[in-house]
Amino acid sequence: MNSNTTLDNFIKTFVPKDKRERSELELKNEKKRSKFTDRLNHKWDTILDMRFVTRIPSGVNDYEFTMKELKIKDNELCYVISNHDDIDGETDEFSQAFDKVYGRGFGSLLITVSGDKFYLETELVQGKQNRFIGKIE
Repeated sequence: MNSNTTLDNFIKTFVPKDKRERSELELKNEKKRSKFTDRLNHKWDTILDMRFVTRIPSGVNDYEFTMKELKIKDNELCYVISNHDDIDGETDEFSQAFDKVYGRGFGSLLITVSGDKFYLETELVQGKQNRFIGKIE
């Protein structure tokens, strides 16, 4: 599966209808992509359908919780959308991608290549960083 197919499936599944066209335009346009990635920091709830998003509870191992809840394997390929230019747009195994985004302080999404599950880390502002998973029940 290529990154456009992954993005199409992700947008169709997790972005509200009224935000899909704008999200697709931003994610697929290199010059406008940062507009989407910037919203991962503070306004993720305006670009994601929150019915399918679950906050990772405090006191759990975020990696193990994510793997268990999403039924994802270490070597499952994920597409990265991130405020960090050095990893944005990469496709990597989940374990590697998770290590690259975890605790870096800015918004990052790891999307399974099928586009039907994700891990989200937002900007660290105060206290514990916001971390979420997304899946269709």
